[in-house]
Amino acid sequence: MSFGCSPARFAAALAAGVCLNVLALLSPAGLAVAQEKVAVASLDTDAAGKPVMLDAYLFRVPNANGPTPAVVFMHGCNGMFTRKGGIDRRELDWAQRFNALGYAVLAVDSFTSRAQASECRGGGDVRPSVERPRDAYGALRYLQRLLDILPDRVALMGWSHGGGTVLFSIGPKGPGHLSDASSGTGAKAAPDFAAAVAFYPGWCNLKAQGADWSTSIPLLLLTGADDVWSKPAPCDAFVQAVTSKGAPITFHIYPGAVHDFDYPNLPVRARPEFTNPKTHVVPITGTQPEARDDAIARVTAFLAKAFGK
Repeated sequence: MSFGCSPARFAAALAAGVCLNVLALLSPAGLAVAQEKVAVASLDTDAAGKPVMLDAYLFRVPNANGPTPAVVFMHGCNGMFTRKGGIDRRELDWAQRFNALGYAVLAVDSFTSRAQASECRGGGDVRPSVERPRDAYGALRYLQRLLDILPDRVALMGWSHGGGTVLFSIGPKGPGHLSDASSGTGAKAAPDFAAAVAFYPGWCNLKAQGADWSTSIPLLLLTGADDVWSKPAPCDAFVQAVTSKGAPITFHIYPGAVHDFDYPNLPVRARPEFTNPKTHVVPITGTQPEARDDAIARVTAFLAKAFGK
Protein backbone atom coordinates (compact mmCIF):
# COMPACT_ATOMS: atom_id res chain seq x y z
CA MET A 1 0.00 0.00 0.00
CA SER A 2 1.46 3.39 -0.96
CA PHE A 3 1.02 6.76 0.67
CA GLY A 4 1.65 10.19 -0.80
CA CYS A 5 4.04 12.60 0.97
CA SER A 6 2.61 15.86 2.28
CA PRO A 7 4.31 19.07 1.10
CA ALA A 8 5.84 19.53 4.55
CA ARG A 9 7.35 16.04 4.53
CA PHE A 10 8.60 16.46 0.99
CA ALA A 11 10.26 19.76 1.90
CA ALA A 12 11.89 18.18 4.93
CA ALA A 13 13.14 15.34 2.74
CA LEU A 14 14.64 17.76 0.26
CA ALA A 15 16.30 19.69 3.08
CA ALA A 16 17.89 16.45 4.27
CA GLY A 17 19.00 15.56 0.75
CA VAL A 18 17.20 12.22 0.57
CA CYS A 19 14.59 10.50 -1.57
CA LEU A 20 11.58 8.99 0.23
CA ASN A 21 9.63 5.87 -0.58
CA VAL A 22 6.54 5.74 1.63
CA LEU A 23 5.12 2.32 2.45
CA ALA A 24 2.85 0.70 5.00
CA LEU A 25 3.19 -2.68 6.69
CA LEU A 26 0.94 -4.49 9.09
CA SER A 27 2.34 -4.59 12.59
CA PRO A 28 2.00 -7.73 14.75
CA ALA A 29 -1.09 -6.12 16.28
CA GLY A 30 -2.65 -5.82 12.82
CA LEU A 31 -2.41 -2.02 12.62
CA ALA A 32 -0.89 -0.18 9.70
CA VAL A 33 2.55 1.20 10.46
CA ALA A 34 3.62 3.82 7.91
CA GLN A 35 7.29 3.94 7.03
CA GLU A 36 9.47 5.85 4.60
CA LYS A 37 12.58 4.30 3.10
CA VAL A 38 15.31 6.92 3.30
CA ALA A 39 19.02 7.17 2.52
CA VAL A 40 21.24 7.96 5.52
CA ALA A 41 24.90 8.93 5.29
CA SER A 42 26.91 6.98 7.85
CA LEU A 43 29.92 8.62 9.48
CA ASP A 44 31.72 5.54 8.12
CA THR A 45 33.49 6.01 4.79
CA ASP A 46 34.29 3.75 1.84
CA ALA A 47 37.66 3.15 0.18
CA ALA A 48 37.28 6.39 -1.76
CA GLY A 49 36.67 8.37 1.42
CA LYS A 50 32.99 8.93 0.67
CA PRO A 51 30.26 8.36 3.29
CA VAL A 52 28.74 4.88 3.25
CA MET A 53 25.08 5.30 2.30
CA LEU A 54 22.65 3.26 4.37
CA ASP A 55 19.07 2.21 3.79
CA ALA A 56 16.90 3.18 6.75
CA TYR A 57 13.20 3.19 7.52
CA LEU A 58 11.59 6.24 9.06
CA PHE A 59 8.37 5.83 11.05
CA ARG A 60 6.98 9.32 11.59
CA VAL A 61 4.30 10.05 14.18
CA PRO A 62 0.93 10.25 12.41
CA ASN A 63 -0.81 13.62 12.74
CA ALA A 64 1.89 15.03 15.05
CA ASN A 65 1.30 18.57 16.29
CA GLY A 66 4.86 19.80 15.90
CA PRO A 67 8.32 18.26 16.17
CA THR A 68 8.63 14.96 18.03
CA PRO A 69 11.31 12.97 19.87
CA ALA A 70 12.80 10.03 17.99
CA VAL A 71 14.49 6.68 18.58
CA VAL A 72 17.23 5.17 16.38
CA PHE A 73 17.02 1.35 16.09
CA MET A 74 20.10 -0.84 15.68
CA HIS A 75 19.13 -4.36 14.60
CA GLY A 76 20.58 -7.66 15.82
CA CYS A 77 23.14 -9.97 14.24
CA ASN A 78 20.64 -11.50 11.80
CA GLY A 79 19.83 -8.15 10.23
CA MET A 80 16.64 -6.12 9.90
CA PHE A 81 14.61 -8.37 7.68
CA THR A 82 12.72 -11.65 7.77
CA ARG A 83 13.30 -14.40 5.22
CA LYS A 84 10.36 -13.02 3.26
CA GLY A 85 11.98 -9.59 3.07
CA GLY A 86 9.81 -7.72 5.56
CA ILE A 87 11.09 -5.69 8.49
CA ASP A 88 11.51 -7.85 11.57
CA ARG A 89 8.40 -8.11 13.78
CA ARG A 90 10.31 -6.98 16.88
CA GLU A 91 11.26 -3.68 15.28
CA LEU A 92 7.77 -3.20 13.87
CA ASP A 93 6.20 -3.85 17.26
CA TRP A 94 8.46 -1.35 19.03
CA ALA A 95 8.01 1.22 16.24
CA GLN A 96 4.24 1.00 16.61
CA ARG A 97 4.50 1.44 20.37
CA PHE A 98 6.79 4.44 20.08
CA ASN A 99 4.63 6.08 17.41
CA ALA A 100 1.67 5.72 19.76
CA LEU A 101 3.73 7.50 22.45
CA GLY A 102 4.53 10.33 20.06
CA TYR A 103 8.07 9.26 19.12
CA ALA A 104 9.36 8.82 15.59
CA VAL A 105 11.61 5.84 14.80
CA LEU A 106 14.52 5.48 12.40
CA ALA A 107 15.49 1.82 11.86
CA VAL A 108 18.97 1.60 10.33
CA ASP A 109 20.02 -1.25 8.02
CA SER A 110 23.74 -1.72 8.64
CA PHE A 111 24.03 -5.08 6.86
CA THR A 112 22.24 -5.32 3.51
CA SER A 113 23.25 -1.70 2.84
CA ARG A 114 26.79 -3.12 2.72
CA ALA A 115 25.80 -6.38 0.98
CA GLN A 116 26.46 -8.33 4.17
CA ALA A 117 24.33 -11.18 5.44
CA SER A 118 23.89 -12.44 9.01
CA GLU A 119 26.71 -12.01 11.51
CA CYS A 120 25.22 -14.40 14.07
CA ARG A 121 28.12 -16.82 13.68
CA GLY A 122 30.72 -14.04 13.66
CA GLY A 123 33.37 -13.23 11.11
CA GLY A 124 31.61 -10.34 9.40
CA ASP A 125 33.04 -7.00 8.37
CA VAL A 126 30.39 -4.77 9.96
CA ARG A 127 31.59 -4.51 13.54
CA PRO A 128 29.63 -3.23 16.56
CA SER A 129 32.78 -1.45 17.72
CA VAL A 130 33.66 0.41 14.53
CA GLU A 131 31.25 0.64 11.59
CA ARG A 132 27.94 0.44 13.41
CA PRO A 133 28.56 3.28 15.91
CA ARG A 134 29.30 5.44 12.88
CA ASP A 135 25.97 4.31 11.45
CA ALA A 136 24.22 5.25 14.70
CA TYR A 137 25.65 8.74 14.68
CA GLY A 138 24.96 9.16 10.99
CA ALA A 139 21.33 8.37 11.82
CA LEU A 140 21.35 10.87 14.68
CA ARG A 141 22.69 13.63 12.43
CA TYR A 142 20.14 12.72 9.75
CA LEU A 143 17.27 13.07 12.20
CA GLN A 144 18.61 16.34 13.56
CA ARG A 145 18.27 17.86 10.09
CA LEU A 146 14.56 17.06 9.88
CA LEU A 147 12.19 19.86 10.80
CA ASP A 148 9.71 17.51 12.48
CA ILE A 149 12.24 15.96 14.91
CA LEU A 150 13.42 17.51 18.17
CA PRO A 151 17.21 17.49 17.73
CA ASP A 152 18.01 17.21 21.44
CA ARG A 153 15.52 14.38 22.11
CA VAL A 154 16.81 11.43 20.12
CA ALA A 155 17.51 8.09 21.81
CA LEU A 156 19.49 5.04 20.65
CA MET A 157 18.14 1.50 21.05
CA GLY A 158 19.60 -1.84 20.00
CA TRP A 159 19.29 -5.59 20.40
CA SER A 160 22.09 -8.17 20.76
CA HIS A 161 24.69 -7.16 18.10
CA GLY A 162 22.88 -3.82 18.04
CA GLY A 163 22.91 -3.72 21.85
CA GLY A 164 26.68 -4.12 21.78
CA THR A 165 26.72 -1.34 19.20
CA VAL A 166 24.92 0.88 21.73
CA LEU A 167 27.68 0.29 24.32
CA PHE A 168 30.45 1.06 21.86
CA SER A 169 28.55 4.08 20.47
CA ILE A 170 28.05 5.92 23.75
CA GLY A 171 31.36 4.84 25.30
CA PRO A 172 34.63 6.77 25.43
CA LYS A 173 35.68 5.76 21.90
CA GLY A 174 32.31 6.43 20.30
CA PRO A 175 31.77 8.97 17.49
CA GLY A 176 29.96 11.30 19.90
CA HIS A 177 33.32 12.24 21.39
CA LEU A 178 34.39 13.67 18.04
CA SER A 179 33.01 17.12 17.33
CA ASP A 180 30.85 17.54 14.22
CA ALA A 181 31.77 21.19 14.07
CA SER A 182 34.12 22.24 11.29
CA SER A 183 37.63 22.87 12.52
CA GLY A 184 38.24 26.48 13.38
CA THR A 185 34.67 27.72 12.81
CA GLY A 186 33.66 27.87 16.44
CA ALA A 187 30.33 26.29 15.53
CA LYS A 188 28.48 24.52 18.32
CA ALA A 189 28.45 20.72 18.04
CA ALA A 190 25.09 19.02 17.50
CA PRO A 191 23.45 17.47 20.59
CA ASP A 192 24.37 13.90 21.52
CA PHE A 193 21.87 11.09 22.12
CA ALA A 194 19.55 11.94 25.00
CA ALA A 195 19.35 8.32 26.21
CA ALA A 196 20.17 4.75 25.17
CA VAL A 197 18.58 1.32 25.59
CA ALA A 198 20.42 -1.98 25.12
CA PHE A 199 18.62 -5.34 25.07
CA TYR A 200 20.78 -8.42 25.83
CA PRO A 201 23.85 -6.69 24.36
CA GLY A 202 26.80 -8.57 22.98
CA TRP A 203 30.25 -7.46 24.13
CA CYS A 204 28.83 -6.48 27.52
CA ASN A 205 31.91 -7.37 29.53
CA LEU A 206 35.06 -5.82 30.94
CA LYS A 207 37.31 -7.42 28.33
CA ALA A 208 35.45 -5.82 25.41
CA GLN A 209 34.56 -2.48 26.98
CA GLY A 210 37.24 -2.02 29.63
CA ALA A 211 36.88 -0.99 33.27
CA ASP A 212 37.53 2.62 32.22
CA TRP A 213 34.39 2.65 30.04
CA SER A 214 32.26 5.69 30.80
CA THR A 215 29.38 7.68 29.42
CA SER A 216 27.28 10.66 30.37
CA ILE A 217 24.28 9.31 28.43
CA PRO A 218 21.64 7.57 30.59
CA LEU A 219 21.54 3.87 29.65
CA LEU A 220 18.86 1.26 30.32
CA LEU A 221 20.31 -2.24 29.98
CA LEU A 222 17.99 -5.29 30.02
CA THR A 223 19.01 -8.94 29.71
CA GLY A 224 17.85 -12.45 30.59
CA ALA A 225 19.22 -14.63 33.37
CA ASP A 226 19.12 -17.74 31.14
CA ASP A 227 20.64 -16.10 28.05
CA VAL A 228 23.49 -18.34 26.86
CA TRP A 229 24.25 -16.09 23.89
CA SER A 230 24.74 -12.73 25.64
CA LYS A 231 25.61 -14.04 29.07
CA PRO A 232 24.39 -11.98 32.03
CA ALA A 233 27.22 -12.64 34.53
CA PRO A 234 30.01 -10.84 32.59
CA CYS A 235 27.57 -8.03 31.82
CA ASP A 236 26.69 -7.72 35.50
CA ALA A 237 30.38 -7.48 36.43
CA PHE A 238 30.91 -4.80 33.78
CA VAL A 239 27.94 -2.76 34.98
CA GLN A 240 29.04 -2.95 38.61
CA ALA A 241 32.55 -1.78 37.68
CA VAL A 242 31.45 1.22 35.63
CA THR A 243 28.50 2.31 37.77
CA SER A 244 30.81 2.42 40.79
CA LYS A 245 32.59 5.22 38.93
CA GLY A 246 29.40 7.09 38.10
CA ALA A 247 28.15 5.71 34.78
CA PRO A 248 24.36 6.35 34.65
CA ILE A 249 23.19 2.78 33.96
CA THR A 250 19.92 1.19 35.02
CA PHE A 251 20.40 -2.59 34.78
CA HIS A 252 17.87 -5.39 35.13
CA ILE A 253 18.23 -9.16 34.72
CA TYR A 254 15.02 -11.13 34.10
CA PRO A 255 14.81 -14.57 35.77
CA GLY A 256 14.01 -17.35 33.30
CA ALA A 257 14.41 -15.12 30.25
CA VAL A 258 16.51 -16.08 27.22
CA HIS A 259 17.73 -14.12 24.19
CA ASP A 260 14.98 -12.22 22.31
CA PHE A 261 12.69 -12.25 25.35
CA ASP A 262 10.97 -9.04 24.16
CA TYR A 263 10.20 -10.42 20.70
CA PRO A 264 6.42 -10.71 20.14
CA ASN A 265 5.11 -14.28 20.17
CA LEU A 266 8.38 -16.08 19.44
CA PRO A 267 8.41 -19.72 20.63
CA VAL A 268 11.38 -20.61 22.84
CA ARG A 269 13.71 -22.92 20.92
CA ALA A 270 17.35 -23.76 20.26
CA ARG A 271 18.98 -22.13 17.22
CA PRO A 272 21.68 -24.57 16.06
CA GLU A 273 22.12 -22.61 12.82
CA PHE A 274 23.74 -19.87 14.93
CA THR A 275 26.09 -22.14 16.88
CA ASN A 276 29.32 -20.34 17.72
CA PRO A 277 32.13 -22.10 15.80
CA LYS A 278 34.65 -21.34 18.57
CA THR A 279 32.66 -21.97 21.75
CA HIS A 280 30.09 -24.37 20.23
CA VAL A 281 27.38 -22.64 22.26
CA VAL A 282 23.92 -23.22 20.77
CA PRO A 283 21.78 -20.08 21.28
CA ILE A 284 18.28 -20.31 22.69
CA THR A 285 15.80 -17.60 21.77
CA GLY A 286 12.15 -16.85 22.49
CA THR A 287 9.58 -14.67 24.17
CA GLN A 288 9.26 -14.51 27.95
CA PRO A 289 5.88 -12.79 28.41
CA GLU A 290 6.46 -11.46 31.93
CA ALA A 291 9.89 -10.10 31.02
CA ARG A 292 8.54 -8.60 27.80
CA ASP A 293 5.70 -6.81 29.59
CA ASP A 294 8.04 -5.49 32.26
CA ALA A 295 10.59 -4.36 29.66
CA ILE A 296 7.92 -2.46 27.74
CA ALA A 297 6.96 -0.66 30.95
CA ARG A 298 10.58 0.09 31.86
CA VAL A 299 11.53 1.39 28.42
CA THR A 300 8.38 3.53 28.28
CA ALA A 301 9.09 5.15 31.65
CA PHE A 302 12.81 5.53 30.91
CA LEU A 303 12.29 7.35 27.61
CA ALA A 304 9.49 9.48 29.00
CA LYS A 305 11.91 10.74 31.64
CA ALA A 306 14.72 11.24 29.12
CA PHE A 307 12.46 13.14 26.73
CA GLY A 308 10.80 15.15 29.49
CA LYS A 309 7.32 13.91 28.64
